[in-house]
Amino acid sequence: MTLTLSPPVRYAALLGLLAAVLIGAGMTMLGHGGSTAATTHVIKHHPFGPGLKHAAGTIPKKHAATTTHPAAATKAKGAQAAPRVAAPAQPSAAERAALAAGLPAAVARALGQHGVVVVSLYNPYSQVDGIAFAEARAGARLAGVGFVPLNVLSQAQVEKLTEQLGLLPDPGLLVYTRPAALVARISGFADKETVAQAAQNAARTGS
Repeated sequence: MTLTLSPPVRYAALLGLLAAVLIGAGMTMLGHGGSTAATTHVIKHHPFGPGLKHAAGTIPKKHAATTTHPAAATKAKGAQAAPRVAAPAQPSAAERAALAAGLPAAVARALGQHGVVVVSLYNPYSQVDGIAFAEARAGARLAGVGFVPLNVLSQAQVEKLTEQLGLLPDPGLLVYTRPAALVARISGFADKETVAQAAQNAARTGS
């Protein structure tokens, strides 16, 4: 038995096959386009990675260089050409006296501003020293006096005190009054109330 299709039926079948192929190709292209758009959207709104620093650092510089107005550049050059001359700050008489007595610069500077100064000696790697440091600072604030922390591991900070006092304890506490008098020395931990009391006693002694 032989099945024969008439010409109109064959034409209809070919048109249907062609339409199916075109629709499939169109859907594939739309799918790729949507994926690209989604990827572009993510990169634009959520930048990350090593390339972010490069993009943020180089592109704006080029843009800024091309959009700088000549007048603005001339004004900037003029501002740089006129250096600002500031007179160096002179230490107070109290600070000079403390420096002359051989105290560290940080302690001398504090004595230039306060009549009484609490010096906290600490080892930055010790947990106990960290607590003592916080208590010493709180006690100095409670008494309304100056506060200077000195790291016993830093030769630059404690060399002058070591020459005067020998081996420094940590944690430890020193209380100075003007001009450079050591009126209290505490080895070991001291809470803020003890620190405040020592500072207040020093203030009464120095007045």
